[in-house]
Amino acid sequence: MRDVTAFSVPDIIRTSFAVYFSNLPTFLPLSLVVLLPSFAVVLFVGSSSLNDPLVMPALNEIQDPAVAYAALGRIYLVLTREFFVNWLCAFWLQAALAFGVVRHLRGGHADFAEQIAQAVRRIVPATAVAAIVAVATGIGLYLLVVPGVILAMVLWVAVPAVIVERRGLHSLARSAELTRGFRGQIFGLALVLTLLHLVAGTTVVLVSIEITTNPLLVWSMGQAVGVVFVGIWATAASVSYHDLRVLREGVDTRSVSRVDD
Repeated sequence: MRDVTAFSVPDIIRTSFAVYFSNLPTFLPLSLVVLLPSFAVVLFVGSSSLNDPLVMPALNEIQDPAVAYAALGRIYLVLTREFFVNWLCAFWLQAALAFGVVRHLRGGHADFAEQIAQAVRRIVPATAVAAIVAVATGIGLYLLVVPGVILAMVLWVAVPAVIVERRGLHSLARSAELTRGFRGQIFGLALVLTLLHLVAGTTVVLVSIEITTNPLLVWSMGQAVGVVFVGIWATAASVSYHDLRVLREGVDTRSVSRVDD
């Protein structure tokens, strides 16, 4: 059982890594399944960042300004499409892993089939909440940045809440309630996780480029790191949900982690 006395960013990060890697035989295959759309939009779509490299023509070679605007527009549309698919899949993964994370925190274990079954049982409300959170925060981040960051902190635990408490769309308000007063720490948590992902991903890609010039292999190595870190991010959201409930409501670990068996 996990004891909680404060919302500690280092402790949540340490716990998230421990929970994820303790359940790696379950969490990794589940992550690969849930993230399939994010791979497909790059691998199997003709105009993508991998299949059709997004290179802006040299300005001194462009005779018609319309050509430059068309090139920029195509790059923007491709990157926007891939961003939103990746972002939505990340929140779907939160829903898929939430059951296993809370089960682990109460001293139990959830296998692959059990987690799939729990996710399917709540697929409609979980998908609705994940989509709302992904679209709202994604638009805010993509266009305005700061409002998107604030909204992401407010809705940080909405997806785990819909799985554990089964409140449907009320999970959005539930997340706002639980995160109130802790959003600065949540921002710090998200920032550290993002930096760790960037450093690990960049390092692996740079090493891969030294080993091979095949763009598919380089992309695959980067995605391998991404799968793990998106899984750790999803795990951290559920650990945060657990800790916030203990701190705000004073209930014991077993009560917080009470998911239908």
